[in-house]
Amino acid sequence: MTLEPQEILEPAQQRQLASSLFNRVWDLLDVGDSRTPEQTAEMIDAAHASRYLWRQLGGQEQAVIGEWQISRAYASAGLGAEAVRHAELSEQLLGDGLDCSDWIPASVHEGMARALLAAGDHTAARALAASAVVALDRISDPEDRALIASQLAELNLD
Repeated sequence: MTLEPQEILEPAQQRQLASSLFNRVWDLLDVGDSRTPEQTAEMIDAAHASRYLWRQLGGQEQAVIGEWQISRAYASAGLGAEAVRHAELSEQLLGDGLDCSDWIPASVHEGMARALLAAGDHTAARALAASAVVALDRISDPEDRALIASQLAELNLD
């Protein structure tokens, strides 16, 4: 028996909800170490819900970004194994010959480096961060490049 995806909301409503959930995750990531356990759970739930909604509406690029954000949420929560699992999913989706925005490969590498750090693998994290730095040169928009460079600078790779 094959189940087709079920439309939950009208596409415009779903797009708005997916976007709101994505932004809520960023708000909770920005809270950092002062986030409560309840807020951490909300952050992870919102990341999964956003990815679910975007996956129905969008394409593979949205799936890559969704998995990246879930990985980021898990890394921020200190759940390294889950962070790595979702970073790997993001890499797999990217590696399927995806024609995407030029900033996404650098972001995916940064996300894997962050996940590996959360999992305690500093050596592999440094290698992925180096890949992200190389990918920065391929980003045409200076603001996109600066954003990902700042995310890389957050990583404690010592």
